Amino acid sequence: MIVFAGVLGSNPQEAPVSLGRVFTKNLKLAYDVQSSLHSEHRLRGLDTWIPEDLDLNYGFTTIVEEMKPDGIAVIHYQRPIMHEIEGETFTSQPQDHVINSNLNLRLTVSPINEILEMKDLSDKASKPAKKDTSELLAFAGSRRQGSMSGILSQFVSEMYRLSLFAGSFEASLDFAPKTPFESVKVGETWKHTVGYQPQKLKGKGNKQAVQRLDYTFTYKGIVESEGKKVYRVEGSLDLKTDLGDFVNQLVGMKPDDTGLKKVPLTMKSRILFDLDMKTRHTILAQATTESGFGVFITAYPDDAVQEDKIKAHTTMRLVGQKILTPPAKKG
Repeated sequence: MIVFAGVLGSNPQEAPVSLGRVFTKNLKLAYDVQSSLHSEHRLRGLDTWIPEDLDLNYGFTTIVEEMKPDGIAVIHYQRPIMHEIEGETFTSQPQDHVINSNLNLRLTVSPINEILEMKDLSDKASKPAKKDTSELLAFAGSRRQGSMSGILSQFVSEMYRLSLFAGSFEASLDFAPKTPFESVKVGETWKHTVGYQPQKLKGKGNKQAVQRLDYTFTYKGIVESEGKKVYRVEGSLDLKTDLGDFVNQLVGMKPDDTGLKKVPLTMKSRILFDLDMKTRHTILAQATTESGFGVFITAYPDDAVQEDKIKAHTTMRLVGQKILTPPAKKG
């Protein structure tokens, strides 16, 4: 009797839990994703920051078509359209650009949210060309840098995409969070790569290389969210780097030769995931990001010729789920 009472009094937060998803054949899930990005930029000599707003919204569905060993599922994924909304400017009203993304995929997905196989089911003849979401916020680097602005643009554009959680499945929230194989206890952490940025090599002075950009995930335990108990996972990312060092190293020249002094780039993100305690499907994900960069040249080493500041918020919410009735067999 004493042992039984001890079991009842044990703290569920202390017990290790599996965060692997439990898929069910014919289960259809519907998600809504809303992203909002506010950026401000200014050029040297201007006191006023110029604002720009961009929203990226879409819905997607998944249907479990087949179950394989080890909890692996074959899933039909569809994302027909996306809304790319440019905010109001001095010269125009908000503009909603409807993108016919026509994503129609058959995915093989593991319980830890890793996509093992992907097959495109869309009609390639009618599929529109992909559009880069970052075009509306293109990098306007100093013309003094000439061709080097293209190198900088590559990594600055990646910063914008990661802030919006746009692009590949690795960077989006659609199949997130990636979870460990093993059961975890409160406070345990693991990492997952979402992109790449130039960063200093440890023990190599100022030498840089393009390295993995990882989120660190932490299991926070059981919490109450919107009136329901859920498993909470928190993701965090903190990047501080200098693209100027990387560009100068890449071309094998010194700042006095290239004219590029430094390009400090920072990015700090936090994501809160609420997972269903039975299925471990993501019920709600809320992400906030603050990032920015500045371009400093040797002629004005303490006064940026361009600065950008970004604040972004993304929410992914499970808005529907049901078990579909399979079609009746003929004959």
